[in-house]
Amino acid sequence: MSTIIVILAALAVATVHLFVSKKPRTGRRIAELYLLYALVVGVGVGGLFGAMGHLFAADKVAEQLGWATGSPFQTEVGLFDLAFGVLGICCIWFRGQWWYAVTLGWAIFAVGAAGVHLHEMSGSANNGALNAGSVLPDLIVPVLLVVLLIVRHRLGGGAPDEVGAEAEG
Repeated sequence: MSTIIVILAALAVATVHLFVSKKPRTGRRIAELYLLYALVVGVGVGGLFGAMGHLFAADKVAEQLGWATGSPFQTEVGLFDLAFGVLGICCIWFRGQWWYAVTLGWAIFAVGAAGVHLHEMSGSANNGALNAGSVLPDLIVPVLLVVLLIVRHRLGGGAPDEVGAEAEG
């Protein structure tokens, strides 16, 4: 549920940015702003929140996932979330191919995590709140990111040498 709230917040902030900005609302600009906020807030801030849970409330998170407590997997997942949280936040400053890399990396992880959650639900009857509740966001967020990246690219926003904050303002 928290992932959905983070993504809805990202989309809301992007919408506000779009309407208060004095720059023209071209298709590229719209896709770029929504992608920027999905990466910074959805992947970045969302990753940092995920890291806090896995690193500082590991047993509680494990219980909500329906998994054993005391496992070092929590630390590994927490560090992964922390890494992608930082990468997502860095999307403010780095553009171009950086956005492709962050999107692809996060999409692989999230779709893979959805697969693990689905397997746990069907194979082990694990319907823990975070296990079952993670499937939809783990599928929606990568699709949203990839679609926005493709739209932005097709509208001329994907030059490999593109670096800087051209979406600001």
